[in-house]
Parts: sequence; C-alpha cells; structure tokens
Amino acid sequence: MNIRNAQKSINNLFIPPNSQKALDIGAYSGVILKVFSIINKKRGNGMIFYFTGTGNSLYAAKKLAEKLGESEVYSMAEYKSDGQTGGKGEIIGFVFPSYYGNLPRIVKRFIENLDIHPGAYIFGIVTMGGSGTGSISALEKLLDGKGLKLSYGCGIFMPANYIAKYNPMFLGRTAKSGRRIEKIAGDIKSGKKSVRKNSITSDFLYMNTEELDKAFYAEDSCSGCGLCEKTCPVGNIRLEKNRPRWLGNCEHCMACIHRCPQKAIQYGEKTKKRRRYYNTEV
Repeated sequence: MNIRNAQKSINNLFIPPNSQKALDIGAYSGVILKVFSIINKKRGNGMIFYFTGTGNSLYAAKKLAEKLGESEVYSMAEYKSDGQTGGKGEIIGFVFPSYYGNLPRIVKRFIENLDIHPGAYIFGIVTMGGSGTGSISALEKLLDGKGLKLSYGCGIFMPANYIAKYNPMFLGRTAKSGRRIEKIAGDIKSGKKSVRKNSITSDFLYMNTEELDKAFYAEDSCSGCGLCEKTCPVGNIRLEKNRPRWLGNCEHCMACIHRCPQKAIQYGEKTKKRRRYYNTEV
C-alpha cells in the first residue's frame, strides 16, 4: 500500500465521507501519514546513481538496490534532475569505478551539479581492481565543499580491466562480491556511519583531457556496427564512413574497446594482445 492510499483508507474507515468526524479524522490521519512516511523511509527507500564503463559499477548498484529494497538505480550519464534530490534521512548513493585513485570526471561533474538535500544519508561505493579508496576521499572532499556529509563510503573489489595499462585480471571477483555487497547493504539500512578511505589520488585524468583519446583507432576488421558510438557514456565517438572517430572528450572508461565485437578497436599497440572484458551479469 502506498502513502496516498493509506491516508484514503484511514479517512474512509467506518466514517461517512462528508461528516464532521471525517474532517477531524482527516487531520488525525495526517499525523499517521507522517509516521507511515518515516517507516517507509527506514525500509531503504533511496536513489542510487552509477557510472560504468565495463558494467562492474552497474552490477554493484543493481545488487545494492535489490538488497536495500525500494531503491531506484539511475545512470549518471543519463539522469536529468528537476529539483532537489532526496530528503531528510533518505538514502542517496553513488557507485562508480576508481580512476587512478580518483573520481572519474563525469562523476565529479554530476555530483557538483546535483542539488542534494543536506539531511540525506549519502553513501559512496567505489568498484576497484586495486587500492581505489582514494576515490572515497575525493568524494568526501567534493561533498564537503557543497556543505554535505558523506555518511558511508567503502570499496568493492571487482575485475581489474584498465586495458590501456594491463591485461584485465581477477575476472572471478564478480561472482565473489555478493557477500561484500550484502554486508554493505546491511550497514546502509542500519544507518551506519563509516568512511573507509586513503589519501592517495592522482589528477592524471583531469589534465590534457583533449589528448586522452588520441591513441584510440579502429583496425580494418571494424564492421562499422556503431556499438562503440552507442556505448560511449559521454557521446565522444562519432561514426564517420563506418569508422569511429574520437572527439577529444574521453573519460577513459574503455567501454568502446571492451565492447567492440570484432576486437577492432585498439589503444596504441599493446592492447592488441590483451583480452577484452565486460561484466556479462548486467
């Protein structure tokens, strides 16, 4: 039963709709309605925003939403805010990968521009291949600059897949992440305050951004299917003459290279011999 129907049921319970008693009980039901709302919020209502390149953060966000109950999942790349987000005590979460121990630029921009209720319970979860909790430090600093408090923050180990630097590894971690996600969901539902972080971060992806996609190219095996253009979360790829062209606004999420069905997209020469990875559970 939703809140509006609950109020209607209270008002109509054995009471003629136009009587004075109905008016009196209507005021009383308003109090009950507030209690109903509070109970509802404590059950785990919330909004979870994610950013993903290869699917790890989307997987974690969806699993968290399932465990929390009554939580909605939204893409940071697609969400359009129409006012203040959240309310007092409501859950607002961010799930994202660690890029050089920092926030992906798109995540930073999204949170900077999101109007969040100052009384919300805010959590941040970073999916990481190695030590990526510097990203939680960056998130806490960003929120602090907006006058907001990070209530809960930690990391989840997932497959490491930054193919520009190494061959994707630890591919079995997704299957083992369930217990960790369940624990995190339990902490959040109980309102636990805990932020696990370190101070090791890098601003590499915040410098010379127009140069980040210069090393991408498509080999002759490219079929011109356009999946790379559709997959890019920031619209940085345009198909021209059935070949992808990168436009200088790359997030380095590596979605294009990992999702290419022909394995035709490369980043320099080293990726030619490296495996591709995408979380097949999403």
